[in-house]
Amino acid sequence: MNTHEWDHAPRNAEWYAEYEARFARFLAREEIDALSIGHHECPTCQVPWDDVGHCPKCDAEAAEVDEPHFSWKPCEGCGSRLGGERHRATGWHNQSQMVVTFEVCADCAYYASFGRLDDVTMEIVGGAR
Repeated sequence: MNTHEWDHAPRNAEWYAEYEARFARFLAREEIDALSIGHHECPTCQVPWDDVGHCPKCDAEAAEVDEPHFSWKPCEGCGSRLGGERHRATGWHNQSQMVVTFEVCADCAYYASFGRLDDVTMEIVGGAR
């Protein structure tokens, strides 16, 4: 019988604690306090989205531009080397007073938005926090 790392509850909690630590180290290393998922401005025109998520110059829609894409590149948030969805994320760098961009995995996108992983993963890891 094959076993999976999720099958061992103590390791699940340890895995989740390590994930949180990797994400916290990423924020500290990049000197940002939090991430927002998606582009903060139109990538073509470099102008902020209007109140309904359209570019005032080219009428591009933020929802279309912010679609995740598949990549084998490691996640810039947690460092996962697994291939999968990558999401555009932005953070405010206090020292430079600039918005910085990252490509993060679906887990990091969810964690940045909700402060925890998705419900299914949280159930598997034993409801850790």
